[in-house]
Amino acid sequence: MKTSKKYTMAALLPSIILFLVVLVFPTGYIINLMFQRYSLTDVAGNRYIGIDNFARLAGDDRFWSAAWHSAVFSGVSMAVSIPAGVAIALLIRKRLWGTSAFRAILIVPMVLAPLVVGAVFRFMLDSNGFVDWLFGLVGIDGLALLARPATSLATTAFVDAWQWTPFVAIVAAAAMETLPKDVTEAAQLDGVNAWQELWHFTLPQIRPLLALVALIRFMDSFREFDKIFIMTNGGPGSSSETLPIYLWRFAFQYYEMGYAAAIGFVMLVLISLISTFIVRTFRASRGVAE
Repeated sequence: MKTSKKYTMAALLPSIILFLVVLVFPTGYIINLMFQRYSLTDVAGNRYIGIDNFARLAGDDRFWSAAWHSAVFSGVSMAVSIPAGVAIALLIRKRLWGTSAFRAILIVPMVLAPLVVGAVFRFMLDSNGFVDWLFGLVGIDGLALLARPATSLATTAFVDAWQWTPFVAIVAAAAMETLPKDVTEAAQLDGVNAWQELWHFTLPQIRPLLALVALIRFMDSFREFDKIFIMTNGGPGSSSETLPIYLWRFAFQYYEMGYAAAIGFVMLVLISLISTFIVRTFRASRGVAE
């Protein structure tokens, strides 16, 4: 039975309209906006200025500082969450007593809203917070991890890692379940220790999924806004101001929408370039390994 073209178009029309409204129109509007001086507080001065917003970005030390903070935040979060997630996956693989209950508890951080996580850890880690109170009981001065420029960014990154380590653990554990047990048993009979088994057999076998996890973790952490905003609001000063916080300030504090659109576009380009680098690095390392 042939389907008429009119029926096909009628069936596809709602999806096409939704696609245009949700993706095409906003993208086109943002592209148009980033070439304008568009301020909500000075509408009379709005005009097209070409690439001046990008030139302003290139010469703005605060932008480069925010970009560096985003890179550090992502790097710390990934460096903590991925190894910790693999270690937890290895424990799950051992099928120790209470593993089923542990798996259920493990997903709790993932299902919490980032705003809730940020609020809870701000209560715990801020100056005069719960952690400082505990240290005060044993005579140790308050750490005030979120109130110190030297520790605020790393602390928020550790909190992000805490929330998303279970994601890494669950994916890695699922990948380990698919590994052939006969090969593992044969290696153990040959005298291979646990470290050698992990390094030479387990990790190479689950490398594709770990690469995917690293890609997802990078994209999520690089554009993280909620937890940083709640915990430090980019402070103290600008010590934990990342690119999403920097964008938010110009869009919703200074109302410079054209400049904010340019920041968002540059963020998209950076995420795309670094994601491509991660994928190509994985492919190159896989080729060498093979």
